[in-house]
Amino acid sequence: MIMAEHLRSSQFCAVPGYSILDAVATVRDALTYAEYTGTPICVLTLDFESAFDRMSHHFLFNILRRYGISHLFVERIRNLYDGATASIQINGMLTGRIPMQCAVRQGCPLSMVLYALCLHPLLRTLEDRIHGIRIGSRPFPPL
Repeated sequence: MIMAEHLRSSQFCAVPGYSILDAVATVRDALTYAEYTGTPICVLTLDFESAFDRMSHHFLFNILRRYGISHLFVERIRNLYDGATASIQINGMLTGRIPMQCAVRQGCPLSMVLYALCLHPLLRTLEDRIHGIRIGSRPFPPL
């Protein structure tokens, strides 16, 4: 429920009951509105290529605390990431361990939720500073 309470209406990832199809429908509705009213619009899409690999653990834990997530839960997530290492396989040989100081674990079911929560402040800033038409009815709760 925390995801639906905190994430903005423009974010569909990790929000129960929403999917990429809702995002497509929102864009379709905005285009239809603009065409019907003659309103010029700009549709902004962002590509976060390799974003999972660049997410700061320090930022992640601070964001979780700002959402009011319990200290115990944040510490459990921290335990998943503290001391994490990776190895690279080259021609069948593994390198030594490389400490991971950023990134969320790809393939972990929790990673998408953590990523969505970390992305929220950027989306909120964009929505607050770029004014446009409002499509949809989900509220915009503060962080």
